[in-house]
Amino acid sequence: MKLFLKPLFTSMIILSMALVSCELDDDIEIPVGDYRDKFLGRWSVSDNEQKINYEVNITNDPNNSTMVFISNFAGSGSAAKALAVGNSLVVESQTVGSNWQVSGTGTYRSTNRLDFPYSLTIGGNQESRFALFTK
Repeated sequence: MKLFLKPLFTSMIILSMALVSCELDDDIEIPVGDYRDKFLGRWSVSDNEQKINYEVNITNDPNNSTMVFISNFAGSGSAAKALAVGNSLVVESQTVGSNWQVSGTGTYRSTNRLDFPYSLTIGGNQESRFALFTK
């Protein structure tokens, strides 16, 4: 009988320790809402390479919870699609405007600033640009 009780007692102690260690912490915050919200809205853009200014409007892609549309990207007059990842907007290589190739990654700095270095290729000529988005 003693041989049976000792493993049972040990098993109960191990099981109780495992259950205690699986408790949820009260200080864990579960994000609420859409993490893309910080990027949304109208932004004034200063494109330092060409010293041009234009506006973009960032909106959610209703068909994909990780994507946004950036209207008038690079002053092209058309929208680029971007992947929202944490504090970044990633524009994979794509065609916008009049057959312009664009790609780049923007970084959210604050509620009124987004830094966006990107590559623009028009007619075979590639340029590296830096666009400052402000609200």
